[in-house]
Amino acid sequence: MSMTRMGPAEFKQAVPRMIPKDLAYQDPDGKIFNARELLTSQGPEVASGLIPVEVYATIIEGSEPARCIRETFPVFKMASETLKVPYGETGTYAPVVAEGAEIPIQDQTYGAITLTAAKYAVRPLITTEMINDSKFDVVARELRKAGLRVENALNRLAIDALTAANATTYETEFSMGTPVPLKKLGSAIAAVQGRGFQPTDIIMVPGLYGDVLGAFTAVFTGMAEGVVRTGSIGTLLGCNVRICGIAATTAANWRYTTNDDIAGFVVDRDAAGALGMREDINIEQYKDPIRDMVGMKVAARFDFESGIAAATQALECVT
Repeated sequence: MSMTRMGPAEFKQAVPRMIPKDLAYQDPDGKIFNARELLTSQGPEVASGLIPVEVYATIIEGSEPARCIRETFPVFKMASETLKVPYGETGTYAPVVAEGAEIPIQDQTYGAITLTAAKYAVRPLITTEMINDSKFDVVARELRKAGLRVENALNRLAIDALTAANATTYETEFSMGTPVPLKKLGSAIAAVQGRGFQPTDIIMVPGLYGDVLGAFTAVFTGMAEGVVRTGSIGTLLGCNVRICGIAATTAANWRYTTNDDIAGFVVDRDAAGALGMREDINIEQYKDPIRDMVGMKVAARFDFESGIAAATQALECVT
């Protein structure tokens, strides 16, 4: 936005400084151009065509720090509002078959996860005065917040669904503020394995992650340097580690504060739940001359439903 208001000399200097090398622009005919090359060759008037591209990139940038559930569970593209995702039995075994004997047909009893997409949307507040006064950093902040809010809604939907499906049936209890979580995480993983599933991911609230991080660096001193430098464990006990910092809801005491709080889940990603995506994060620009506003709506349509409850082990706080 700021580039549309620059003079030729200032614009020429700003292009290599402000435009990433790999930023592309798609024109109305579907042709893709490198943004730097296009701006350099055709001047400031082209910058207005790049605004929707950069707006969308800024919104996605805001959503990325909160990405948890979409990176944990399989994402199913929804061709319509509803989608059924079937799943079979667990813990079944092949029978012994004598040499030359007929191999029996084994049928499974199938269940299904029914996904029904709902719309989640926000409108970042961008006034005409903000644009006229060149408050582009403020505008970018509002756009990033919009992306974050939509992603947080997705995460909260999933945590509520996992909590409701578990309903205190499969839980591993641990005390807060001690190195115990490392041992307890092993117990939770073993519990899921004992029910015939393969744990793939551990989802934690930030407080639990902090204690695990501290215990991890205290116990595994040889590996602590990389963890301290990056602030990321990566994988732990064979599982991907995810952080989900949503606020607690009435459906889930998702926090690390007091007795009975749910501070994490160990899940088998292929059995514990499914994320249905009808429309991923998208934008639609609008003008509101009555309120002297310009902006866009930021929306997405999705659903998350839990699958087999036994494929999830909750991590519950005790005092």
